[in-house]
Parts: sequence; C-alpha cells; structure tokens
Amino acid sequence: MSAKRIELATYAIDDVIRIPLVLKDEDGVAHVRAIFRRVLRGGEIGPPSLDPDDMVELRGNGKGQEQATVEVTLKVRDEHIPGDYLCVALQVYDSKGNMAMIKDIAVPRLFRLTGAGNKDKGKTKSMGWG
Repeated sequence: MSAKRIELATYAIDDVIRIPLVLKDEDGVAHVRAIFRRVLRGGEIGPPSLDPDDMVELRGNGKGQEQATVEVTLKVRDEHIPGDYLCVALQVYDSKGNMAMIKDIAVPRLFRLTGAGNKDKGKTKSMGWG
C-alpha cells in the first residue's frame, strides 16, 4: 500500500492566500487570525517538526455574524521564507472583545510558499539598457 500524496496549494511573491473558515460564536464572530508555522522536516507533521521562529498569520473578520464563513488572507511578500506551512492555532475574537484560542484543529491545513523567482521562471530576460 502506498501513501497518498497531499497536493498543497502553492503561493509565490505577490500572491494572496485566501482560506475560508466556518466559525460560530453566540456573541458574533469578529477578528480572526489563523497562525501557521513553517515545517522544518519533510514528511513529518507535528510540534517537533515546526520552526518555532517562523510564523505567518492570515487575518479576516466575521463582521459580528453568529455563524460566519470568514476568509482569512495574507499577501505573500519577499520576507516570507519558502516552505510548507501548517496551521497550528486559530485566534478568534467575538464582537464583545473576548478571545478564544483554538489549538486542536480537526482537519490540518497546509500550504506551500515558493521562492521569488519561481513565479516567472524563464519569462523575464534582460535585453540591455535603453
């Protein structure tokens, strides 16, 4: 039996990562942060394989709805380190300012950031000075 390979959504510089989350809170879902950490070792997923110093946050807003599909987003910039990122926590504020930290995420979510040169590889060439 062979292991099933997971296809990761891949993003490069200037791409916008968009991930929908379905959340529910009696007091209304407000600000949401999805916290992702870079995976250090390929094939392993869990706390020992995560970079403690490299994190990205995707942010969104539930606009006070009791049940909301919140799209958390992040524009990839050149300071983001290429690699695979795993969601380790959701920080959710309700409309009254109370915060809940969700660390036991039922379905793991991963994405991949690539280097700056991969998006236009081979398309751009210098033709000299004008």
